[in-house]
Amino acid sequence: MPIPETPLARALRGEDVDDCELIVKLQPPHPEVCLVANARPLRDEAGNLRGAVTVLHDVTAQRQAHRALVESEQMAQAIVKTALDAFVQTDQDGVVLDWSPQAEALTGWTRSEAIGRRVVQLVFPEELRDAHRQRIARFLQEAATGGMGMRYESPSVHRDGHPFFVEVSLNALKRGDGYVINAFVRDVTQRRIAEEQLIQAQKTESLGRLTGGIAHDFNNMLTVITGTIEILADGVSDNPQLAAIAKLISDAADRGAQLTSSLLAFARKQPLQPAETDVNELIGEVVRLLSQTLGSQIEIRTELGRDAWLAFVDRSQLSAALVNLGINARDAMPDGGSVTFATRNIQLGIPEAVARGVERAGDHLVIEVTDTGVGISRAHLEKIFDPFFSTKEVGQGTGLGLSMVFGFVKQSGGGIEVKSEQGHGTVFRIYLPKADGSAPRATGEDEQPVRGGSETILCVEDDASIREYVTGQLASLGYKVLVAANADAALEIAAGGAAFDLLFTDIVMPGRMNGRQLAETLMEGRPMLRVLYTSGYSDGAFRSGYRDAAPSGRAGHGIPLLTKPYRRSELARMLRRCLDLQVDFQGDPVPQPYSVQPDLERFLRENPPDKT
Repeated sequence: MPIPETPLARALRGEDVDDCELIVKLQPPHPEVCLVANARPLRDEAGNLRGAVTVLHDVTAQRQAHRALVESEQMAQAIVKTALDAFVQTDQDGVVLDWSPQAEALTGWTRSEAIGRRVVQLVFPEELRDAHRQRIARFLQEAATGGMGMRYESPSVHRDGHPFFVEVSLNALKRGDGYVINAFVRDVTQRRIAEEQLIQAQKTESLGRLTGGIAHDFNNMLTVITGTIEILADGVSDNPQLAAIAKLISDAADRGAQLTSSLLAFARKQPLQPAETDVNELIGEVVRLLSQTLGSQIEIRTELGRDAWLAFVDRSQLSAALVNLGINARDAMPDGGSVTFATRNIQLGIPEAVARGVERAGDHLVIEVTDTGVGISRAHLEKIFDPFFSTKEVGQGTGLGLSMVFGFVKQSGGGIEVKSEQGHGTVFRIYLPKADGSAPRATGEDEQPVRGGSETILCVEDDASIREYVTGQLASLGYKVLVAANADAALEIAAGGAAFDLLFTDIVMPGRMNGRQLAETLMEGRPMLRVLYTSGYSDGAFRSGYRDAAPSGRAGHGIPLLTKPYRRSELARMLRRCLDLQVDFQGDPVPQPYSVQPDLERFLRENPPDKT
């Protein structure tokens, strides 16, 4: 400071100087000193200037404290502005004092709109506002007694009305007679969704283990019942009374088979045969059949993507799933309405794949089934895929329709979600993995007459009753039969040089080797060996590590599979299909044209409509 401008010089010129701040730089290592000067001129009785007086106050400590406070506030503001979490500050009555940019993005309310309003009116749905006020009252009581803070999770609502879930961390600062409440708010919606999916997956896995094991045992028993009843029916065909009883037993066995099939579908243990499938074509055939089933009050529409990808899925099971959803839609529209089948392509990143519950990220085909029915309540939505859950009257359905769809989709590596609101219809959305182009196109079952042959068949079955039944049926069809109770016994027969044309093996067997492993081992020395698998229960036999392997429960490309329980006619047809199948130069089957008609007609005959 120039000498003429110092407080003393100015006072000597007759000026009053108040609170003039001076920075005095001392010789190192001494720090700067901050002084505040006040100066007054001195005059005699006549008013003549006689001198001046200056008083200096050392305010270095105060200035340092103020500077530290300013820097602290600047740092706090920088943290708030750059934090991933939203920051909201209110007074003890909940009136907003501060609202960070992240809070704007999270809630949709701008800072100028939020400040001065009560936070409870901005981000809490009406039904939760009283609970929030009570929570804050308890928090302030704890703060008055030395409480450190509070953390909680709560539903919240965006300005546009969509719900989300937040985690809130609170602390309170005393200000005069009241408190200032600081809140850091984090969106945890995706985490909550993942947690709920994990809980559902664990519940489903537990139920699946139970139902799958029971269904497996029942399928073994039903295989013997459904097969032998045909023999009994032939024997009593000339006795109408006994023939009627035989038919009752046969029909009951069919219903039991359908029940176990639904249980295995939910448990994700049914054997599947996925292949490249034109879902648009399949939906077209499903719609033509449903138009005869749903009634004239129901309008069926399609919105099929022209560029829809092929899906890698079991075509027959997908047909059954779509029929189930169509029938479900009909039952939700007692006064009529419309059901729409739509397809489109979608590419799911990892977060989207996790949210939708699909097996892996990537390209998927989406199938949407939308109805204009009565909708589903929120309470029922949480249980909609549970086995045996039904809103129908007792005796009007098993409650396995949607659980079957859920299990099939999940076992296929896809995901399923449902959106519904009472009075506003329902949308089921199925995500299926896109076919990679290496799989053959799906082939359907032909309805050829029952005929046998003279070839030799190696039959491997661990269940003694089924083994006895199958051996008799094969012999009655003219085949020569070699029998083994397990894989080791089958390998001994092969090692002994026995010749056989086809291996007919159960997939799930006790011991060191399952049916799939047995077939792979035998085919190493017999590459042209024909194989027919049978199972009513898949337990990881088709996991990776073997030729044409697929995820658990899914047969590989072109692998013939006879699902338990089966009848003599089905056994005979599948054997001839395998033995007569055309193969290419590598020994792989040549795919045949497919029609969904036989599968769907059989499904509609054997699977009565079921509404959950």
